[in-house]
Amino acid sequence: MKETTLKTVSTPPVDVIVVGYGPSGLVLASLLGQLGHRVAVVERWPKLYGKPRLTHIDGETARLVSVCGDADQALRDSWTTPHYYFFNGKNQLLLDAGPGNTRRMLWDDHISVHLPHIEEAIHERILSLPNVQLYRGYAANGLQQDAEGVTLRCVPWHKAESSASLLPELTLRARYLVGCDGSNSFVREALGVQRIDFGFNERWLCVDTEPLRPLPAKFEANAIQVCDPHRGHMFMPIGKKRQRFEFALLPNETTEEMQSVEAAFRMLKHYHGLGPEDVSLIRNLVYTFECRLAKTWKVNRVFLAGDAAHTNPPYMGQGACSGMRDAANLAWKFNLVFRGLCDAELLETYERERRPHAEQIMVGSRSLGLVANTSSPVKATVRDFLFRFNLAPKPKFPVLTNGVLARTDDGKLLAHAGTLAPQGRVTVNGITMRFDEHVGFGFALICRPGLAGKLSPELSAALKVAGVQVVELAATSEGERVIDADGVYGRFLDSLRADAVLTRPDFVVYGHADSSNLEQHLERFLQQLHFTHIGKPSAHVSKAI
Repeated sequence: MKETTLKTVSTPPVDVIVVGYGPSGLVLASLLGQLGHRVAVVERWPKLYGKPRLTHIDGETARLVSVCGDADQALRDSWTTPHYYFFNGKNQLLLDAGPGNTRRMLWDDHISVHLPHIEEAIHERILSLPNVQLYRGYAANGLQQDAEGVTLRCVPWHKAESSASLLPELTLRARYLVGCDGSNSFVREALGVQRIDFGFNERWLCVDTEPLRPLPAKFEANAIQVCDPHRGHMFMPIGKKRQRFEFALLPNETTEEMQSVEAAFRMLKHYHGLGPEDVSLIRNLVYTFECRLAKTWKVNRVFLAGDAAHTNPPYMGQGACSGMRDAANLAWKFNLVFRGLCDAELLETYERERRPHAEQIMVGSRSLGLVANTSSPVKATVRDFLFRFNLAPKPKFPVLTNGVLARTDDGKLLAHAGTLAPQGRVTVNGITMRFDEHVGFGFALICRPGLAGKLSPELSAALKVAGVQVVELAATSEGERVIDADGVYGRFLDSLRADAVLTRPDFVVYGHADSSNLEQHLERFLQQLHFTHIGKPSAHVSKAI
């Protein structure tokens, strides 16, 4: 990885420009860089921000973090929060928005994290990649497209370090560009893309703290949302060592007033009995929680991802998770296109897959936000009645319903296609590891013993070039077979009533088949990919991560 801070304007063309170095940009740069593609990252801040923002990821996102960086380092301060309780102002339980912990991904279902650790771990991986260039301390301020690529003009950001003024203006060139630059996205504005406003705009004071002495046990367990019509508030751990508190602002309270240290401690003292002798402030900031969706996520060769495409209220803890899913989805599709194996039509499936998924999460988050932000005592009474008698449905977590997914002969989505595959442990050559450590960020055909050898040589060759790793389960390690250490995959195949299942790099189930129709299933998969070439990968491209 070459980090550009010297006074130079030498910017060779790259495959992708990533604007923004938050969670979405980090994941995209890491995955594409590890796959061997040339990436340029533009970021205003000269250093990692170093303070919490998101505090929750799920097991799926933890899997993704483990592919993008050192998971042990990224999650070294993580804390399991299997429950997200919503109470009313009378301390009566309304619902649990995150019940239980299945560990279906091997990672906990709901994890409280210290975001700087995740960013540092992925950043360290990126620093090891010579094909990724970081242009930090720069703001994008000019974007043009043509038939061959995208040109981005960048200038030193005036709020960066004073040394940034010594940096030259830059002109970057790439085949594609992805705007991961947040809800106030320059890229989205430059494209002229409007947003749909779902009518949710609530101001909350976020107070992140570090305890100076042990706090009451209630702060160490789960996320608690108190839906008090007089003032909603919440608290949850930030990993093991820090604590977040949030308070709804009242109409007569100004943002400037409530962002003061005095206001933060006033809220902490009133609602939790905490003062400066109990906690120190890491950050106190007023956020406007909004729910807005870009009307399109792609304009020619430019894509939007993360908050630039969809801005979520925080009530399902899925804002950054959704953005990181965007990045993973784009990464494997870019990889196939850049390798010359699929035509660019494959990239059209990005928005078709991700937009409905992200929108459903947004709508679910908004519905929980309306519960948390009920400020009318009368409406709160009605709300409480509905929850008491289970008349208020809890938001359901979506699956993919469009795009590169298996379908039946009549065009209907195959059962279980678009769902997430579980992760188990496998033993290879006597070493037991997580499945993702064995396969990495790539396609996997998981099948029962004896099936791999029945595929035609031509189909086997095509699958290999496409990056599909065949994982043939066996009782003992023989050749390329692996042991299903905990029986996860055997049980998974049983649940599908299948002999084989094909999973995508982003952990999504493409489809499943029995031994009689496996070849037909795989041929349809290659057709859906717009698979155009059987040959050697490009010279600069490595195998799947």
